[in-house]
Amino acid sequence: MADPHPAAHTVRLVAGREFGCRVGSRRLVLTTVTVAVLLVAFVVLQAYVFGHQRTLRVGLAGQAISLQQALPQEMVALGVPVDVRQLDTIAEGVADVRTGRLDVLVSGARSALRVTIDNQLDPRLRATLNSLVRQQILDAQLAQLGARPNDVLAKVDQAQITVTQLNATDPNLGQRKTLGIVTALLVAWSLAVGAALAGRRVVADAAGGTAEVLLPVLRPRRLLTGNLTGIGLTVLVHAAALGVVGVAAALATGAATVPAAVAIALGAGLLGFVLGFALYGTASAAVAALRPRYRGALLVLLGAVFLVSAVLIGVAPDATATSVLSVLPPFAPVLVPARLAVGVGAGWQVLLAVALSLLTVGALGWFAGRVYPRSLFRA
Repeated sequence: MADPHPAAHTVRLVAGREFGCRVGSRRLVLTTVTVAVLLVAFVVLQAYVFGHQRTLRVGLAGQAISLQQALPQEMVALGVPVDVRQLDTIAEGVADVRTGRLDVLVSGARSALRVTIDNQLDPRLRATLNSLVRQQILDAQLAQLGARPNDVLAKVDQAQITVTQLNATDPNLGQRKTLGIVTALLVAWSLAVGAALAGRRVVADAAGGTAEVLLPVLRPRRLLTGNLTGIGLTVLVHAAALGVVGVAAALATGAATVPAAVAIALGAGLLGFVLGFALYGTASAAVAALRPRYRGALLVLLGAVFLVSAVLIGVAPDATATSVLSVLPPFAPVLVPARLAVGVGAGWQVLLAVALSLLTVGALGWFAGRVYPRSLFRA
């Protein structure tokens, strides 16, 4: 007998049953709690160990050598350890900055300091050097007899260091990359859990007498869609809980200094999971219905996708290769959220990734709808 109820009603009933049975599963809850503890531990280490203030390497050349005593004292008072070196020439200092042996080169007269950096100048060092320059101007002006106080203050306010910036990038790029890799890891883990549950459900349906009990009154495709929807909602709830715990820990410990990036990572990660589960969950169901013994191959694929994504995000999140892979369906659910967390990726790339993934989901859904009933009837 055919299912007399509308498709949406039937799917909702099956999904509700699946969600109710799995969302409070002891094994799934224990797994989520374990991952949450590991996530919090990582955030704490990131805040208090990995993110510890490193020593600022400063080179002094020319007349700026006179700052060798004053500069470290001023910076230590601000909580920034400084390693000061004297250099023979400015060219040597510029070369050291380019190769990374120095963070900052300070040269020139004390009343007109010049600073050479590779990327970003520490704001505390900038303020300290500006203060030293102004003090030198003030001392020189006050030494002149007949100088008017207003003239002295005007010249002091105009005194600034000159900065030569060799490269310009986001000063928080390292933190954003870490956030992107963590986002990719959590999305990949959630997809692996969801795909495993989806494959297990298909095998259980084929071996557990589902055909005899439900198929006379329920169409196989509706049963499959309902099961996948219920499993997807279950894992989404656990993934959202992990995301909230991670965000709260990052903000509480100060590990994340860019709250907007954390919020984007959470939202993009959840959307990536929804898109990814539609892809990998359906693929897992199709594989389990066709060749149950090959279910593990999909998990291996997910592991490879995460490893490649993590390397690309850590090395070159905005490279052409990363952009191309991010729009391809196997990588899109993991790479797109990770790149959004980093702050790269054009809108058209995201839309193209979603479109290609949905087309692939449609093809996989059609294929799964054909092989799933056959697996039930064979059982």
